[in-house]
This record gives sequence, structure tokens and C-alpha cells, in this order.
Amino acid sequence: MMRNMGLGVSRKQLVMVAVLLSGALVAVLNMTLLTPALPSIMRDVNVPSTTVQWLTSGYALVEAVIIPLAAYMMGRLSTRKLFIGGIGLFGIGSLVAALAPSFPFLLLGRIIQAACTGLVMPMVFSVILLVFPREKRGSAMGIIGLVIGFAPTIGPSLSGVLVDTVGWRAIFVIVAVLAAVIVVMACFVLENHGSFKRSKFDPLSVVLSTVGLLSLLYGLSTFSSSTNHAVTVALVVMGLVVVGLYARRQLKLDQPMLRVDILKTKNYRVNVITVMIFQSALIGMETTMPLYIQNVLGHSATVSGMTLLPGALLGAFTGVLAGRLFDRHGVRRPVCIGAVLIVAAACGFAFLLWQDSPIWVVSAVYACMVLGMQFTMTPLNTWGVNSLPNDAIQHAQSTSNTLNQVAGSFGTALLVSIAAMVSNASAHLEGAAQAYVGDHASFCATALLVCVAVAVILAFVRDGKKTAVMASSVGEAGAEASGAAQPGAERTGASAAPAGEDDVKRPQPLVRDAMNPHVSAVPAGATMGEVIALMGEEDTTGVAVVEAGGRLAGYVTDGDVANYLARHDSRVVSPSGNVHALFMDDDDLRTRLSELSSVNVMELATKHVITVDADLPLDKACTVLAERKIKKMPVVSDGKLVGALSRRNVLRYLMK
Repeated sequence: MMRNMGLGVSRKQLVMVAVLLSGALVAVLNMTLLTPALPSIMRDVNVPSTTVQWLTSGYALVEAVIIPLAAYMMGRLSTRKLFIGGIGLFGIGSLVAALAPSFPFLLLGRIIQAACTGLVMPMVFSVILLVFPREKRGSAMGIIGLVIGFAPTIGPSLSGVLVDTVGWRAIFVIVAVLAAVIVVMACFVLENHGSFKRSKFDPLSVVLSTVGLLSLLYGLSTFSSSTNHAVTVALVVMGLVVVGLYARRQLKLDQPMLRVDILKTKNYRVNVITVMIFQSALIGMETTMPLYIQNVLGHSATVSGMTLLPGALLGAFTGVLAGRLFDRHGVRRPVCIGAVLIVAAACGFAFLLWQDSPIWVVSAVYACMVLGMQFTMTPLNTWGVNSLPNDAIQHAQSTSNTLNQVAGSFGTALLVSIAAMVSNASAHLEGAAQAYVGDHASFCATALLVCVAVAVILAFVRDGKKTAVMASSVGEAGAEASGAAQPGAERTGASAAPAGEDDVKRPQPLVRDAMNPHVSAVPAGATMGEVIALMGEEDTTGVAVVEAGGRLAGYVTDGDVANYLARHDSRVVSPSGNVHALFMDDDDLRTRLSELSSVNVMELATKHVITVDADLPLDKACTVLAERKIKKMPVVSDGKLVGALSRRNVLRYLMK
């Protein structure tokens, strides 16, 4: 079978992956398509904002309830049946919403969509990871991340254009048509992949979580419009009690569906609390902002979507930057940057968004808020999970997923209810003025929420001494494991640093004086089986890969071998936290070793290698070793490999 050398899969498998990703794209896109259409839906089906918000909060709630059941369903249905059936029902739900004569039918369609999304998405990601060979699963994760990160950024803008041109029902019609096309394609190209283990199902846990969350959120969302507040308060109290019973049951089960005991870990608990507050503010803000732009400022749905687009696009890339800052400097620095942006945006929400504010001001304030949240949530999530043992990470992702879904629904219900209550209390005002009073109260509540989260961050999020030492050790160990390789690094030559006074006064020892002229190397066409044999014969931890003529092409280490042979349980979490997939790696060690032996060395070797010139002063080479936190690097002369320099080589030279 012909295989794609870039991705390690056949052409037929690439087509199948494309179909699966198309289903994921439509499902994720559907989550954000509706927000700019809410004002139009309110007018057409004659419901208030407190009711229409259930199209978003109800969607998130149903998906949160269904996601824990995905593993159970994957163990009982083939992947082909689950995908085709799930996307087919998703399309039916879209048609129900498109043809809905009243709000209950529209909500029913959204519920069907949410249930199918919660079941299908984890399976889609798991199958994609199974299709790709082990050495290419990083590429698969990158593709998945691109899809789930890109779709939410275009959803509001696309929705705004559709609402203004052909009406909000077109959103559901287009989604239904796309779902039908994907089902037809899946019937021809999709094959069963993976043998997923059957997971235990606890009916009582599902009942408790469903009843508790529905009671809690329904009570909150109807508080402002209810004529009998005793009933709504009772629902909220009952929801809290039932959710408490659910948590208590998880603590007693031998194999809980959700390990809530991990919340006892302080760092993780602080992370969960702050991210939940941010999620409440963000999702609620995304629901109330289109109402403000269209009902108060008088702009179209297209303008509403375009106003939110810059913030969404910037936020998608900011998460990556924040993650890199965390890796280099720890958690404190990026979250402080995020805190400053969030406080600035909170002031903007309270003091800049008026009844006649320019649309660019609205866009700037929203973008500032999203940037601040991304600067905090990505490092916070990593910092919190890093405080847990490895066997608890799976449960941490599930716990965070569920709580973030609840937080999003709670935030939407809270902010919309505040807007409605204040607006109803201002009956002496008319039209846009009355709507603005309610929206401004909602914005002030958003500002208060995020400022509370910022206060928690500043008080409890720290890079402790123990954490700093661990980070240093891990960085050094990682550099040793990767030998001379550091992605994105460049060759350090004789001109890497200006000559100092000592270099002028007396000759300096050069790298070639201390280096080891013998370097273990293999040609670029070698297999990993040959590399492993050479490592064993020469008792070395790293092997250089050279091209014809002796030019360095890459570097492979025993760490790369260990990484390939290790278990790779992979997780995918969307930026909003509402998509979660877990891939369990069940291959035995002998199978992995057999696969590894035939892999070309360049598939695993690092291409960007830190090297030093043989004629570089030795003290400058020591600077490279210290600053890059590596223990060994190849030495080149005229681009050709001539030796290797390690810390041990330097010490031996000095002792001579």
C-alpha cells in the first residue's frame, strides 16, 4: 500500500482522516455559530433573553452530561456505527432546529446536537490518533488542535453574515446539509479502528449529575423571570444538594466516574476555581455582547460577529505564547501579564461601554479581555495539573471539563439574569435605553467576576522554591535526553559573541583542543534498529546523523528511543474546555520495538541541532552549554562533523 511519507499514512487513510476532521469541524463550529443570531431568534420566536440563553447554556450542559458516557459507548459500538449514527442524528437535530415552529422545538434540536457532539467528538480524536503511526502522532495532535482552535474564531462572523442575508434558520440548514454530506462520505471511506475497552457504567452517578446540574442551572436561569421565587430557590438548593451527593458517591466508588478527591490538592484547586470564574465570565460575555451590539448600539448581526473576531483570533494564538512563557519563566510572570490585561478590560467594561460607544472601542475592550484570559488560563491549567501525580491527570482533565461546562452555563445564566432583572426594574426607560441599563449591569458583573479571579491569582499563584528547583532539574534532564538537539536553535560559530579583552591579551583554548574527535554517527538512510545497535556497541547516549560529505543532518538520542517505546496516552482539550478526548495506548513493548526497528532514523532525529565551531574559544562554548542547559553538542568545521564537546570533556581538559 502506498504511504504518504510526510505523515506515515496511506492515501485512503488520509481521506478517512479528512472525513473525521470534517465532522469535528462542523461540530465545533456549531457551538459558536448561534451567539450573533440570538437577538433575531428572540424576535422571531417571541422569547426573552433569559429564555433564549438556554440555546447556549443548555447546549453546554447537555454536552457536559454526555461526555463522560462517550468512553462507555465507544466500548459497545464500533467506531463506524458511532460516527455515522452520531453525525446522522446531529443532522436530524439541525433540521429540527431549522424547521422549529416555536422555541421548545428549537431547544430540542440544540439538545440533540449537543448529545451527539458529546458522544462523537472523543471518538473522532481517538480514531485519528490510532490511524497515525506512533512517530507521527504529534502531527496528528497538531492537526486536531488547528481544527478545534480555528472553528470558534470564524463561527460568530460567519453566523452574523448568514443572519443578515438569509436569516438565522439558514445556520441550521447549512449545518444539516454538511452533516448529510459527511455521513454519505463516511459510508464509503470510514473503517473501524481500535478496540476500545468497556468501561464501567454507574447509573446512579449519571442520574445524580444530570438531575443536580439541571435543577441548579434551571433555577438560576429562571430566577429573574420567575413569578414564584420560592420554586426557583428550591431548585437551586436541590441542585446543590444533589451535586453534593454525586461528589460524595464518587469518593466512595472503587472506580469513580469522576475523581473529585483531586480537588484536595491546593494548586489544582486554585486553578479550577480561577478558570471556572474566567469561563463563567467569558461564556456569559459571549452571550450578552451580541445583545448589546445589536439591541443597544443598533448594529447588524454581521457587525456583531466581526466585532468579536479580532479578540477570538488573537486569543487563539495567545494561548501558545502563554504556554511558552510558562515553560521558560514559570506560572507567575504570564498570569501577572494576564491580570493586568484583565483589570484593564474590566475597567473598560464598566466605564467605556456606553449607549453610544464606537464599535471599535467595544472590539478593543473585548479583545483585551480575551487576551488577558488566555494569558492566565493556559499557564494556570498547566500549573494546576503539574501538581498532581501522573495517574490523576486523566481525572483532572475530566473534572476540569465538567466544571468548565457548568461554569459556562452558570455564567450565561447569571449575566443574562442580571441584565434582565435590571432592565425590568427600569421600566420608566424606553427601547435601547432600557436594554442598555441591563447590559451595563451585566458588564459590571463581568468586571467584578474577573477581578475576583485576579485577586485569587495574585494571592495564591506562586512559583515556589520547590517548583523552581524541579523546573531547573527537568530542563537539564530534558536537554541531556535530547543530546545536542533543541528545536529552533541555530549553529553557534566563531562570531557568536564579540571577543573580550582576555581574548586579545593571550591565546584562548579552542573547542578543538578539548573536544572528543570520535563521534558515533550513522548515515541519513539508516534505520532505528541500526542506531540502537550502535548505541549498544559504543555505549553512547546519542548518535549523530550525517549526510553525504559528512554534513550534520540531525541527532538522535536514547531519550528519543525511550519516548517512542513509552506508553503514549494522549489527551485533546479544546481552548474552551468543552471538547475532551483520551487515547489509551495499549500496544505492548515488543510490538513497539518491532515497529521502531524499521523506522528511518530521520523520522525521530532532531533536525535543528545546537552545534559549535571547532575554532570557537572554549569559554564561549561553555557559555553555550550553560545557557542552553545542555551537556553535549556536536562540533563542526566548514559544516562537517568533526567531534563532540561535553561538560566532561571540558573538565578533563582543565585538569590536564
